[in-house]
Amino acid sequence: MSSNHSEIVFLFFGILNLVQGDNCLDVDSVVQRDKYMEHQVFSKFWSQSLYTCASECLISSACLSFGFEKKTHTCLLNSNSSDTAIIVDRTGFLLSDIQHWPKSLSGRCARLVCQSGTRCEVTRLGLASCAPEFQGCGHPPEVSGANIKYDGHYEGAVATYSCDPDFRACYNNVTSTCQSSETWESLEDLCGQFRYHDPRRGLYSFPCSPSSMFQLIMNGAATESTRWGVKLQKQGDTLFYLEFRVGHNGIRNTVIINSVIDGVWGTEYRFDLTMAVGKTMGIQITVQDGVYRLVIDGASIHNFTEKVPGAMPDHLSFWGDVSVSKMEWVS
Repeated sequence: MSSNHSEIVFLFFGILNLVQGDNCLDVDSVVQRDKYMEHQVFSKFWSQSLYTCASECLISSACLSFGFEKKTHTCLLNSNSSDTAIIVDRTGFLLSDIQHWPKSLSGRCARLVCQSGTRCEVTRLGLASCAPEFQGCGHPPEVSGANIKYDGHYEGAVATYSCDPDFRACYNNVTSTCQSSETWESLEDLCGQFRYHDPRRGLYSFPCSPSSMFQLIMNGAATESTRWGVKLQKQGDTLFYLEFRVGHNGIRNTVIINSVIDGVWGTEYRFDLTMAVGKTMGIQITVQDGVYRLVIDGASIHNFTEKVPGAMPDHLSFWGDVSVSKMEWVS
């Protein structure tokens, strides 16, 4: 009989003694039925029984509780106990904190205490020793503007991200997998905010990445009889400068379009437009094939050819005495 087979037989009869002895463990009192611990699984594998699963938890320095799926004989080692973790209903699963189980169930590992990051293993000579242990990837990386769904952080575990309202996914892959290096695949900048409600004056990044074709929609109302404006910028250059003069330096009801490249102002274009304090204007700036098209309240104002061929704005800012109720990028 092989040493591995002998070890299984030894463990099997040890379990029988544990269950059938006068001072046996009352399994029903320590096992929660149809319960599952979310997000805490750091190791997942096939196991012969609930008891062998408990034994695997006992020899791990990281395991505080374990789950067992009866149908598939799947053992789930958890990095937390049930008094602090999230427990949910899940038919067919058993859950138990390892503190309730006797150390004798771990066989030759019962008297060996392994340090964090290791687990007990029995050599071919029957000696118990501590060996490195994969203890999971931890919580998946947070992504701004996204929700995460995952069942654990064991090797091969998958975290699925969904972008919040007013955000959109910047690339097709929306999952991250726990790697053997105990790290998750990076999903940096997955979700980009494309819609703002009542935004404040300031600098805003384009969602996902700069684009040569997009439409910016804004609803803005002047709050004073002065001026306000919008800038589409790339680093230090203002590729498209838009200013509304409700009343400034003797100029009223005038729209100004220009650019500032390398600190030098370009040719200025002026258009008449009736404006009033508190009156909301619907503004659309569409960029396509190197041309900026300005539409206000459904009326086309001007087509402005880009001054730096191929330059794509990566930031937007609006300034002045204005209240913006909506700002949205459409691409």
